[in-house]
Amino acid sequence: MAIFKLEDNKIIKLKSTTFSSEKIGEVKELQNFIINSIDTIEKDLFVISSDYSLWADSKRRIDILCLDKNANLVVIELKRTEDGGHMELQALRYAAMVSNMTFEKIENAFKEYISKSNLQIFNPKEEILKFLEWDEVKEEDFANDVRIILVSADFSKEITTTVMWLNDRNIDIKCVRIKPQKDGANLYFDIQQIIPLPEAADYMVKLKEKSIEQRQSRSVSNRDFSKYYLIVNGRNEISLNKRQAILTTIIECVKFGIDPNELMNITGANRWLWTEKECNTKIEFEEEIKKSKKSYDSTRWFNKDNELLHYGGKTYVFSNQHGKDTHDIIEAIFVAYPNLNGKISVL
Repeated sequence: MAIFKLEDNKIIKLKSTTFSSEKIGEVKELQNFIINSIDTIEKDLFVISSDYSLWADSKRRIDILCLDKNANLVVIELKRTEDGGHMELQALRYAAMVSNMTFEKIENAFKEYISKSNLQIFNPKEEILKFLEWDEVKEEDFANDVRIILVSADFSKEITTTVMWLNDRNIDIKCVRIKPQKDGANLYFDIQQIIPLPEAADYMVKLKEKSIEQRQSRSVSNRDFSKYYLIVNGRNEISLNKRQAILTTIIECVKFGIDPNELMNITGANRWLWTEKECNTKIEFEEEIKKSKKSYDSTRWFNKDNELLHYGGKTYVFSNQHGKDTHDIIEAIFVAYPNLNGKISVL
């Protein structure tokens, strides 16, 4: 959209220009302009760092890293080009790379940004807490999501199509177009959020929710509701669902004296979490696990008090996320440990 001015009783269009012709580079000039005027991109953002690159095995840099009022991270990717290049792919990589950041890591990143930018901020932690309106750090509420904002002079059809598809898949990503225009020696910026359109935001949210419900409905229709008859370690169980069957099998294995680390060779290690001490309650276990694993999601594990597994002075929990391989995993365990006298059949 062009910007017009009123002159001599006429509405006159300002002259379009480009960042390159105005010698505005992405790395320094445009980045600094936006950091110093972050509200022009989105209100209520707190700049944590620029050119963020604190990964040991990567030279990639996030143009601007922010926090929003919901304590979520916001990755801002900038491009001067008229098509945006491949910025959506870069931003997705960056979002994945920062998704497990803790409050402490964000605080350290902010400290380095303060130092390199010579900002007069003497208590970085308090500044962050003040922005979030928190009295103390709430790690469980921190960085539960990562949002993406793409800022470019314009966007190709490939990018806009990709962004709309990602939004439909519940990934929060915006496109903000920033076009330079001139009036003599004066430079202006036409800044507009084009995806999703602000005036259609409510509609887009409802459309997204409907799409998610439809996908979930299709998923439920394909869900396995099989019931199993299970014999293991002298225990007979009839009419178990998939989750109950795998949990019962794992519990009886540990009771029998099988090391969970051996079971990982059959089930996969990604289906286990553990602490280096014995925990007797779910609360105690979660307090321990959160010290070492930021991405812990309580809903995805068998972690009730009576589901905790103790072996060798450690406490283990097993995943409750299982697909069509449940029956095969249980059979593989029975083959590996014939002394369990295990048998599973579908009712």
